[in-house]
Amino acid sequence: MSDHSSSVLGHKARLAPFQPETAWSLEGGTLVERRGGRERRFDLQDLTRYRLAMPRGGGRQRALMLSFGRRRVAIASQSWRGPGRFDDRLESFSLLARALAAVGADLAPRARFETAGFKLADAVTLVAGLLAIGTIALLLLAVSSSMRGMAIDVAARMAFLLLLLFAAVPWLPRGETLDPHDLPTRWLP
Repeated sequence: MSDHSSSVLGHKARLAPFQPETAWSLEGGTLVERRGGRERRFDLQDLTRYRLAMPRGGGRQRALMLSFGRRRVAIASQSWRGPGRFDDRLESFSLLARALAAVGADLAPRARFETAGFKLADAVTLVAGLLAIGTIALLLLAVSSSMRGMAIDVAARMAFLLLLLFAAVPWLPRGETLDPHDLPTRWLP
């Protein structure tokens, strides 16, 4: 005795002052986002990343970022009501987030499920990229400079540091991975 309305799970929130309320619903294996007259559909079989965020100090604010290749969806647990005022809609958010994780894991087994936030590996990768750009710039300077010896010496030292950074990246903590079929209650009460 199930009808279509019982198979649709949803959540609504107003994200900004001059926007209509956004509604997200899980319809079969598809996430549907409706805002005003606009509708976007995302097949969960195309899910590549599921990232759940909450403030460091706890609280009831949550955000879910879903990636479908180059397309992204952000879902908020609180709805804007006025300047500095929000409606708490964590219950419907939690139900939808848990359902999206479970269905997404089944339909897209290669998707990554993790918590959002600062990750040391991302910062080290950024520093390594900047160091690589500096090394290349010094080598280009060595070609056209009268201080060729010093530029090559500094570039060699930077390249060695770059190798050490890349060697360390696999051992750095990557953040908390989530089991999509058993999400922690501290994240989704």
